Amino acid sequence: MRGDLRRFVLLVACLAIGTALIGGVGSIGASITEAMDRSAAELMGGDLELSRADRPATPEELDAMRQFGRIAPIVDTNLRAKGAEADAFVDLVAAGEGYPLVGHVVSPELGNAAANEFLSEQDGAFGALVDAVMLDQLGIGVGDRFQLGGTEFEARGTLSRLPDAAVRGFKLGLTTLISTDAFATVSDRTSPLPGLGVWYRYKLLLNEGDAEAVQGEIATALADTGWTIRTARDGLGDMVRYYDQFMRFLMIVGLGSLLIGGVSVWTSMQAYIAERTQVIAVLRSIGATHNRVLVHFLSQVGALALVGVLAGIAIGGSVAYFVLPYVGEAMGIGLRPSINPQPLLVAAAAGILTAFAFSYQPLQRTQAIRPILLFRAKGLDVGSAKWTDLLRMPQGLPMIIAGIGLFWLAYLITGDALLVAAFAVASALSVVLFQLFVRAVRATIAGLPEIPGQVLRHAVRSIGVSQTAAASIVTAVGMTLTMLIIVLVLQGNLRQEFLGASAFDVPTLVASDLFPDEMEDLEVMRATTAGIEAVVATPMLRGALAEVAGEPVDTLRPRGPEATFLLSGEVPLTYRDALPTSSVVTAGEWWPANYEGPGLVSLHRSLREGLGVDIGDELTFSIFGEPITVTVASFRDYSWQGGIDFLATFSPGVLEEYPTTLFAAVTAAPGAEEPVERALASTLPDVNFIPVGETLKQVTDALQQLSFAALLVGGLAVGNGLLVVLGSIATGLKQREADAVINKMLGKARPTILTTALVQYLVLGLLAAIPAMVVGLGLGWLVSRLLTDVEFTAEAATLFSVVIASIALTGALGAATLLRATTAAPARLLREL
Repeated sequence: MRGDLRRFVLLVACLAIGTALIGGVGSIGASITEAMDRSAAELMGGDLELSRADRPATPEELDAMRQFGRIAPIVDTNLRAKGAEADAFVDLVAAGEGYPLVGHVVSPELGNAAANEFLSEQDGAFGALVDAVMLDQLGIGVGDRFQLGGTEFEARGTLSRLPDAAVRGFKLGLTTLISTDAFATVSDRTSPLPGLGVWYRYKLLLNEGDAEAVQGEIATALADTGWTIRTARDGLGDMVRYYDQFMRFLMIVGLGSLLIGGVSVWTSMQAYIAERTQVIAVLRSIGATHNRVLVHFLSQVGALALVGVLAGIAIGGSVAYFVLPYVGEAMGIGLRPSINPQPLLVAAAAGILTAFAFSYQPLQRTQAIRPILLFRAKGLDVGSAKWTDLLRMPQGLPMIIAGIGLFWLAYLITGDALLVAAFAVASALSVVLFQLFVRAVRATIAGLPEIPGQVLRHAVRSIGVSQTAAASIVTAVGMTLTMLIIVLVLQGNLRQEFLGASAFDVPTLVASDLFPDEMEDLEVMRATTAGIEAVVATPMLRGALAEVAGEPVDTLRPRGPEATFLLSGEVPLTYRDALPTSSVVTAGEWWPANYEGPGLVSLHRSLREGLGVDIGDELTFSIFGEPITVTVASFRDYSWQGGIDFLATFSPGVLEEYPTTLFAAVTAAPGAEEPVERALASTLPDVNFIPVGETLKQVTDALQQLSFAALLVGGLAVGNGLLVVLGSIATGLKQREADAVINKMLGKARPTILTTALVQYLVLGLLAAIPAMVVGLGLGWLVSRLLTDVEFTAEAATLFSVVIASIALTGALGAATLLRATTAAPARLLREL
């Protein structure tokens, strides 16, 4: 080792990268889980939250809730606030007696006082805690009065934070807190935007029991599927789902990186043992036993693995320490910089075991080396230990123990036995597939007629000889390429999932119920006013769902908030010809352009379970008192960062005959938001334009950060894989150098030798790429659909580039390894050999 540590740089680097990924991801995941377990009640404002959109709880339902613990009622809605000269769009929270059950409302003026008492009626007006930005927008100060839904309120103080802000998600408007008694006096509770209705929420602090266990009991006690019952994790919503997907991706990359690191250990030790043949023969000749030689080299592997693993946990722990606050900020959870030792220790153990498991088989080659090799050419192939020998006791016992240990550690890392088992089975089958593929190729080569061209003939003949290292190189390069393809497929799918929820123009302001002449004025402004980049209008009217598959909605029991809202009365509806950019069809098909057939409707995907409907079912809506029956054509999901969308969208030719208004979305140029807002207020004073861009941008930014992180990790994995491709060429190097020297002595020209090696290794790279593409894409599809629950796509250009780069790298390195043998004096090399 002291003689030439450079040969082990790749081994150490690959182990370090795999350990760092697993340790860092495990630390972040463990910190998030601990934070949620530790402060779940504060995140939720209680142990559980029950909510619905159509009505408040009945006295009987309130009594049922109180059997499980204390409750605090809350009403969420959006209203318009007006000052003397300006107005603002408000995210209104009306809290009842006992709120908050856990945690504190943070306000400088409130201090430690009870929120309900502080906001009670004084001098003929109820109090409100408002966002400091709203004071600026309305041009008022603390103690001044303003109107909220047509009712006068007093701004008693500024609102810094609600205890359950994390589970409220991204809300439109400036958050304002009042009491439920005050909300009862509001004269106009109509939301300024369609689809943003009133939500009735009840925080529940349990007397005893676990929140997830009690969740089902409460649902049974209420006996009404219109209630949505959430734990803290449920309340964190889509961002938790996105982070779960990202964490699974990182875990798969981490396991893959350890596998790639193991391949690097395997190829490095194969080459190292071949180079140390004479040393092993000397040790054996002076009395060293087989086990003594095995321990001698195993201790070197252990030392190298320890260096790589220590570097990996140092990197992984440091990254996790500095990244945690940013992850917590995006998720709405307070995460302080910290180091979680348990995941790092598990990652370290996994790295050490990986190094042992993948070095054990090459080290078995030492058992086949005899002292008689001292009298033969040194460094040449001494044969490899058979994998079947490892199945016999006691030789196979260490491998069995290592395999069980790796499975247990991988389960600790991922918490998913299915993922670990699938990964292990897929890896083992891939190795078998590559070995069978090489045998099939050799059998094919043996049956080929004489190949024209000396270079190509010698290159192909070298691959067909069973004593060469072709099988090892194809397996190493192929396994590495397979993992890279899986990682690239997952990385591309995740980026599409994240950016699909954010990669479209986020509107700056939205307004509803515009008339055609107002829309015309808006279009004129778009053409003449600097700063307005886009104006998009959507027709809108209101109607009520009356029947589902011929059954009156009064008899239905909706499941989920969307279904409950759709059955709450008249709701906003629209019709469209083209699918919006922020929507994706999850089942069925969108109608074709210029559709003129029977009436169809596309529903939000949650309504499939929420209403119990499927493709082909008929829905009857009551619109202006007339029944309209349409057929469900598709279900779709949409990212609300693209603007307000509608639960039910009709095909053309159904609603056009009814009077509609328009819903408009205005996109301002970056930095021109305030001038555009003032221009709109001046030109269209009767239209309430609501600023939503900043809120929607928060979601977009968080998802783009995740997308960039996925791209970064994918690139790191690709770099790691290419390192292993580089290291795999070292397999059989001494034998190739010996062949090159002999060929040179027999009169073959240097360019011919190098060209033959280049062609040979290009063919080997191509042979590795063929099964790797098939296996990688197949496993990528399975992992995408079954384990990360994202849509499968393959970015052909990226995959093609990586595969071509790997083939080219294999060919170039294969030829480059013979430069010394073709340039140095043959006599010196012959003496070395």
